[in-house]
Amino acid sequence: MALVRGGWLWRQSSILRRWKRNWFALWLDGTLGYYHDETAQDEEDRVVIHFNVRDIKVGQECQDVQPPEGRSRDGLLTVNLREGSRLHLCAETRDDAMYASTARIRTTMRWCHPTHMKLHMSAATMGHLMQVLV
Repeated sequence: MALVRGGWLWRQSSILRRWKRNWFALWLDGTLGYYHDETAQDEEDRVVIHFNVRDIKVGQECQDVQPPEGRSRDGLLTVNLREGSRLHLCAETRDDAMYASTARIRTTMRWCHPTHMKLHMSAATMGHLMQVLV
């Protein structure tokens, strides 16, 4: 599977609610995985963006979460998943967070062939999502 873009984001753990930095990787198949480091060998979890993400809140819209110490609320992202859980992330800046949100909301994904399940995004959409993963 081909890596489109990778980068560091803060992620809040689901049980203890502690913030830690994870390496996030956007893969060509439309999944977003997060890992302990840049090698992307030890995957913690993976989200299929097209099927599992209901919506994304950015910055001040993220009322039920506090950013990591020393980080601005403007960089917060709350990814609401279809099964009801949430993925709380924090980018370095509001611009980075907005790029990630805009990319998800405006993404129009289409499968080119059902047996190959290859995912395509417009160049502009891919560019927006890649901006947050630097």
